[in-house]
Amino acid sequence: MFILMLLTNPFKPDPRVYEEAKTLVNAGYKVTIFCWDREGTYPEKEIIDGIYVKRIKKHSAYGNPISFLKGIIAFYLRALILAKNEKYDILHAHDFDTLPLGVLLKKLHNSKLVYDAHDHYSSMIKDVVPEPIPTIVRILEKILIRYTDGNIAATKDLGEAIFMPYKYEIIMNAKNLNDFHIPYDEIVNFRQKINPNNKFLIVYIGILKLWTPLPYIIEAVKRLDNVLLLIGGDGPHKAQILEMIKGYKNIKYIGWVNKNEIPIYTCASDVIILPSNPNKEYTRVAVGNKIMEALAAGKPIIAGKNTAGERIVRECNAGLICEFGDVDCLVEKIKILMENKDLRERYGKNARKCAEEKYNWDIMKERLLRFYRNL
Repeated sequence: MFILMLLTNPFKPDPRVYEEAKTLVNAGYKVTIFCWDREGTYPEKEIIDGIYVKRIKKHSAYGNPISFLKGIIAFYLRALILAKNEKYDILHAHDFDTLPLGVLLKKLHNSKLVYDAHDHYSSMIKDVVPEPIPTIVRILEKILIRYTDGNIAATKDLGEAIFMPYKYEIIMNAKNLNDFHIPYDEIVNFRQKINPNNKFLIVYIGILKLWTPLPYIIEAVKRLDNVLLLIGGDGPHKAQILEMIKGYKNIKYIGWVNKNEIPIYTCASDVIILPSNPNKEYTRVAVGNKIMEALAAGKPIIAGKNTAGERIVRECNAGLICEFGDVDCLVEKIKILMENKDLRERYGKNARKCAEEKYNWDIMKERLLRFYRNL
């Protein structure tokens, strides 16, 4: 059976898409990904672990809605041409920005269509585009869902927000526990390398944006002694983030971090902090990758009040809670974990146990395969 996945990033690779595609390939499906290379820096064609990748190169500036619109139209047109003489049994649209293309291809080729919602797209774009565009996107999404043959949501909260009253499967961004099964000596040596003074270590790796929890984490660490914050990644506000940390010896930018290194950075940390913003729907309903990584690594978590992340942390008894933007709370909770090793270890053990029992990729893999068998 042939599957065509649609994706608006260059698949370098996208962790969620990679795990889903690899799972399907290992189960005997033939998987091709049409993805959008906005930077024009990746191979046009590539095979990654049995996944056929075709990148459509069309430049588009990040954070520029007009440039994005022009680019995505070109991406759609090129994808329609590439798929013209191919026969795909199932189309798998990743996030809303590929759903209209998925519906077009379904109509042209009489294929089945899966809509995989990674994020609450209409609320997410409110950060970069004015109304009424987010409202129009939400209405269009509701209309296009009527044409899907199956739906996937990255969290229960996201599924309720997007798909009700239609059925959906929950396939979370849970991690492969084997990736986090790293020999103790290797973790110790790595920690000594990145944290030679053996300070209380916090690592934040992600997209560098000012409206994330990162600026508040930075402000909290500025107030604390014997703490080291390592920041990795890239993003539209990298320059502003670097300006914020200038002159602080206990906060360091480590540059882009390869996804294969994230497990060891997480395992070397003392706590993972992600107090998401409940006032933005897309962060309220999401369980961030960092929380899933913390569970897999067996690390205590500081999550955001009134978010899906809080629900996971309370369910697993794996950490503490702060309101988004409350720097005083972050300082207090970091101090609690710094000064209480037993509490840290208890939360860490609970986190790992929860990952083993409920939140790991082996469980999500079985859900995905069952979902595909039932299409």
